[in-house]
Amino acid sequence: MVGAEAKRNKKKPQSDEINNVDETSLTCRVSDLAAELNEHVFQGRIFDARVTALKLKSMRNEVSDSSARSKIDCVQHIIEETLDQAEHVDSLLHELHSDDGWTLAKEGKNVVIHYRREPGTSIHTVRAQTEFHNFEPKDFTKLLSLFVETECMPKWFPGGVMKKADVLSWQSKYSKVIQLQIKLDLLPFLSSRDAILYGNGFHLPAHNAFLIRSKSTQEDTCRYCDIPKPAKGVVRMDTESIFFVQLLQKDVISFKMIGRDDLKLKYVPSPLLNYISQGHLPYDLMRNVRRTILNFEGSVWDKKMKERVSYYKEIENKVYAQLEKWEKDGSNALDRLSYGEKAPKKPAPAKSSMSKVLSAAAVLVAITTSLLYAYRSVSLLNDTVTSKKIVMTLFGNDRFRRIILSTPTLIMSTASIRKITKLLSTDNTKS
Repeated sequence: MVGAEAKRNKKKPQSDEINNVDETSLTCRVSDLAAELNEHVFQGRIFDARVTALKLKSMRNEVSDSSARSKIDCVQHIIEETLDQAEHVDSLLHELHSDDGWTLAKEGKNVVIHYRREPGTSIHTVRAQTEFHNFEPKDFTKLLSLFVETECMPKWFPGGVMKKADVLSWQSKYSKVIQLQIKLDLLPFLSSRDAILYGNGFHLPAHNAFLIRSKSTQEDTCRYCDIPKPAKGVVRMDTESIFFVQLLQKDVISFKMIGRDDLKLKYVPSPLLNYISQGHLPYDLMRNVRRTILNFEGSVWDKKMKERVSYYKEIENKVYAQLEKWEKDGSNALDRLSYGEKAPKKPAPAKSSMSKVLSAAAVLVAITTSLLYAYRSVSLLNDTVTSKKIVMTLFGNDRFRRIILSTPTLIMSTASIRKITKLLSTDNTKS
């Protein structure tokens, strides 16, 4: 009996030692997965990060070792954010590649534009897409630099409306907090706009693609940096944009975007804003992107890429690696897209009478908006001489005056037009 008990006592430390080895091994495994998750997140590989996050989440529910559980708890917020972001990226890919819920607005010059009505707002969401042919794989990286080099965005953004883009925080390889400053030069009486954006880039190696998403926030706090208050007289606007850049084949780059901008323009009717966002703006943006890539050598983006050689070289190497893989498989990116059903291709709708009215209104939007601000000055100042000077400065041109005063009362009330007309028809020499 004594001998049997002695044997049991000898076996017990061996069993404890085995358990300790298992626990140590488990803790090391959790540490490795946590480091892997952080690296995937930093590199913007959202779907790889999701796989690792799910492994850690599963282990959290199974392990009893306190040390391993503690290490998982330390990255729990990253796990939850990763799973939420991956789900969101999935939904964005569906919106980019499926025609579900979208209405064709127009098609031409190798650009297709759709729009979608959103609940609770009269401002439409717009989607535009095009393909750049006869491009090289390295042009894919050049195109990405237009979005990576945030401070240079005003140089290619259409219309010269973006005056400044500042990086407030660059918290990971493809994640930033940005402040944009917008000014519509055609509307001199309109206050400047700004926006605080969370910008995130997601590398999708299996599709040889990058998805870039930016969304504004109205919050005044951020865990990454201090959020500046808007300057005096500046209106903080809402904006959301999604850009998708994909190398379909060795010489074809697909470029898609989804955007919705609420500039907080109180006196401009939303149908007019929707018309502009579905017309000139997407075409100009696509044209500017293409023109910038074709004239890339010696540009500010070319210099930036040379300053961040390793940053862009890594992207370029992954592009070529995926192309080689596709070549071996005998496939390309188009074989890997399955995000909802594609609607049958329809011809662009014929231009209706209302479209022609809106087209004319788009040409006059700057003048009309300025007139509204002039009328507002008349009402607020209650000073005929001063108000008249404002109006005459804006509309001293007889041709513009005749056009504006014959504009339908869709935008202005009859009383507004009568008051402006009275000011314009008064003898100018007295003031």
